[in-house]
Order: sequence, then structure tokens, then C-alpha cells
Amino acid sequence: MLMLKEHFSVNSQGHLVIGGLDAVELAERFGTPLYVADEQRIRERYRRFLRAFAERWPDVRVHYALKANSNMAVVKVLQSEGAGADVSSEIELRIALNVGIPGDRMVFNGNYKNSRELELAISNDVLINVDSFQELEAVDRIARRLGKRARIGFRINPDVRADTHPYIAVGLRESKFGFDVASGQALAAYARAKGMSSVEIFGIHANVGSQILDVAPFEEEAEKIMALVSEVKEKFDIDIRFVDLGGGIGIPYKPGDRELHPEEVAEKVVGVISRVVREKGLERPTLLLEPGRYLVGDSCVLLARVGYIKERPGMPTWVAVDAGMNALMRPALYGAYHHIELANKMNQKNEFLVNVAGPLCESGDFLGKDRKLPVVEQGDLAVIFDVGAYGLAMACQHTAQPRPAMVLVNGGRAEIVRKRETYDDLTRLDQIPSWLK
Repeated sequence: MLMLKEHFSVNSQGHLVIGGLDAVELAERFGTPLYVADEQRIRERYRRFLRAFAERWPDVRVHYALKANSNMAVVKVLQSEGAGADVSSEIELRIALNVGIPGDRMVFNGNYKNSRELELAISNDVLINVDSFQELEAVDRIARRLGKRARIGFRINPDVRADTHPYIAVGLRESKFGFDVASGQALAAYARAKGMSSVEIFGIHANVGSQILDVAPFEEEAEKIMALVSEVKEKFDIDIRFVDLGGGIGIPYKPGDRELHPEEVAEKVVGVISRVVREKGLERPTLLLEPGRYLVGDSCVLLARVGYIKERPGMPTWVAVDAGMNALMRPALYGAYHHIELANKMNQKNEFLVNVAGPLCESGDFLGKDRKLPVVEQGDLAVIFDVGAYGLAMACQHTAQPRPAMVLVNGGRAEIVRKRETYDDLTRLDQIPSWLK
């Protein structure tokens, strides 16, 4: 089944067109494997997401989750739209600073932030969503040494179950993230921080998971967060200024997948926040959101050249392409579905059963199994859709495969935004000890 989203088209030659450019010509010009990202699609998705919430709540900040795709050009596109950043490592923080996102427009998430990362965040006025009591002590200690007051929120664990893969369901009570609400740990964290001289409490944060296509978990999350906001105000007279609902809105990867529109989520969660603020007489908070996949996921495709075809009687034909789990880990790691077509045969019928495999020495190195494609020939160009989130971000160098190049396209223009790795790139950090020379 052909699954073509609105930012793609097919030209008179039957070739896929992305960003006004023929995918076949892009592959010939830049080589394969190749990530191709559509700048306008990223901008459209950001504007729609922001509008969905800003039309319903007066003070909204959208912080792009760099974990989805930290390529500097992608982050720069979103910075130019006014996005802040959700970072989870020193390098992500430095990337965001480098493209012009100020520290006070960032949040730092994660369950382990080392001293160097905390010092960098505090020095740049980044809002740190503290994840444990020991981290709170570290933040206070480092801020005191720097002569600053660290801006903090607390990540809470709301125990919300979402229908997604277990590895990316991060809002369950058994998850490694956040302060437990049910046992009173979350309240205790606010109490402890209130007595610290080198921290200033700004916010509350939660995240229920990733790739969620149902609005109910977000509504439940908002209810649980706002209940705690009310309790913190009542017991400690602390006004929570930032209510951070995290990210998690998914995208349809598979034909037949339901699309969750940001307007649906905004309607429900803003309704909850508005009601609680009104009923409890709270100060109206700023609403923070941390989308990643929704903004960039379907903006990018992976182009891979067909090398060999291996027929197995009574079984799907194996099609070997020049990109595998090194370029797209999600099928091997999560069993995730990514739609696959032949970019040079978009008008031909998909009627032959195939497995699409990469070049790595792993049985798990596949991009899709039991797929219908046209007759596949050597030299055909496979296109794997929806790789903008956690494609490049999770890419690896298994069997010393260089990671692909990436181009950004926009209205008929294309430029390299990440060079293809080389032998020198893969070996430049290696050293042979003196006794082996």
C-alpha cells in the first residue's frame, strides 16, 4: 500500500519528489546511503504545534527535544522559528547554545547529569529538571560554588500508562525517571529545595512516553501534575511558574495508523490546567512542551541503493541495500515499522513480497520484513520514510560502517548538513600502544 504524506509528490518519471527535488537525482548527486530532510516540513510542523497550544493558553513555550535529531542544521531551523531546547547531555546543550538558543530558553532533562554538565547548565541559566535527591544536593552545591542560584524544576513520575513500546514508556511508576508521587517523594523534594539558598524553584515536569497516538495519557498526566501543583502551593506556598508536560505526541508510521493531532492534545490538557488554576486560585503558569518526533519525524527519509537480490523459494525475496541498522536502529531495537518504497518506481504496483536487509553481519540487520514492492532490480533506490526522529540520532558504526551523509532540502535547493563519515573519521580516536609498535 502506497503511503505518501502531503509534503511528498511523484513526478512524471515516477520518481519520489521531496522538497521540490527528485530523490533519484539527489542520490546520484550526493551518493547513498543518504538522509534527506525537508526544511519546510519541519517549519510547518513547529508552527502547527505552537499554534495548537498558543490559541488555547496565553503563555506557551515549545522546547525542541534534541534527542530526536541533534543535527545542527535541524536545530538551527527550529531556533529560527523561535523554539527553545530540551537537552539531555552536555553536547546537546552546546549545540543549542551554538545555534543561538539562549540558556534561559532551555530545559535540561535526564536521570544522570554529571558535575560538568550541571556546571555548564547553571552557568547558562538553564532550567534543570532535577531527577533525584542526590542530584538536588549536587545542583545546590555547584550553584553555591559558582555564586549563582540554579533555576530548577522537579521531574515527577506520574504513573501514567501509555500504549507504546515498553522501552519508551517513561511515565510508569517502575520507570527510572522522576520523583515518585504516590509515596510522597515528589512533595518531599519541594520541601527540601525550599530550604536551600542556592536553588530557585520554577517548575514541575513529567513525561509519559514517546510515540503516543491517544490523547487520554496526556489528559491523565495533566490532572496528576496539576494536583501536585495545587498541593505544593497549599503546603509550602510555592507558586509553580512552569508546568512542563514533556513531549510524546507520535506520528503515523504505518498505513492505517491513527494520527494524533496536537489540537486534540491541547484542547484536553489546557482544559485541565485552566480548570485547576481557576478552582484553586493558582497563579497562571507558563506551559512548557518538549516535542521531538512530532516536529522532525516525517520530515526526513533515508535513501538506500539496492545491491543484491536473493530469492528463496516459498519465502520472501531478500533485498540487500547499502543502509541497515547502522543508519536506522528502530526496526532492530523496537521491531518498529518504517514504510518502504522504491523511489524510482513510485507508480509501479507493489505486488512482490520481500525482506529489506542492510549490509551488516547481523541477522537483526533489517529495515523491513514481509513488505510488498514492485519487481526489485539491482541499482533501484529504496526510500525508507519517517526517519527524522531517532534515525541519525541512534545511528552507529557497527562493522565499521560509516554513518550516512545528510542533506537539507528547501524549495528546490539542497545542501549537505552532515558529511558522510570516512575511514579517518572512524579511526581518528584510536591509538596503538607503544609496546605493539
